[in-house]
Amino acid sequence: MVYKRLLYGIVSISLLWSCSKGGGIWEGASSADVTEYNAIVTVKQDSSGEVFFQLDDDTQLIPTNYNQPYNGLQRIICGLKVYPNDYCDVLWMDYLEKGELVKADDWDGNSDAADILSDWMTSVEDGFLTVHYSTWWGEGDVEHSLRLVSGKNPDNPYELWFCHSSNGDTPSKKADALVYFDINSLPSTGGDYVTLTLKWQSSAGEPAKKTFRFRSRQ
Repeated sequence: MVYKRLLYGIVSISLLWSCSKGGGIWEGASSADVTEYNAIVTVKQDSSGEVFFQLDDDTQLIPTNYNQPYNGLQRIICGLKVYPNDYCDVLWMDYLEKGELVKADDWDGNSDAADILSDWMTSVEDGFLTVHYSTWWGEGDVEHSLRLVSGKNPDNPYELWFCHSSNGDTPSKKADALVYFDINSLPSTGGDYVTLTLKWQSSAGEPAKKTFRFRSRQ
């Protein structure tokens, strides 16, 4: 899986969680009922064909102005204006790149350094792991490979490794990017939450890890 779509190429967004009261509200709603924020959501479709957004493990939003064709589960980063009764307007959006989940037996063991940022975009929800990472990029068109490796620790199926290969790209500038992985093929949690551990090699050349609460997608 290759990915070279840097975060500064996405629609101009705040990299920090934002929440503010908004105007232009629906009739019958007060400004206190309306919030605006940036979010990463899963685009889904119900049995009647209506598209909705899965905000987290339990929250569903109904977009009023999303006109894109439905192509299966997709992850997007977007700005939302959320009204009462879980309706929302999409203020801006961009699709995220999907990474590859592979077994340890299919991984050569090599990984170049990268840093995973601990902010709201690095998250586990709805059976997906989204990673906001930073690494060095070249000036040319060399694409980097990103994989999520499972099964390296046979005693813990919820231990994953974030593996990044620069594919010989000459480092020139450091920048952030986003990628997501569908991890719902991991053993079912049976509706409960378990601890998921993500490991990687930092830019300092040292092992790093981060833990999340994970529940299989319902």
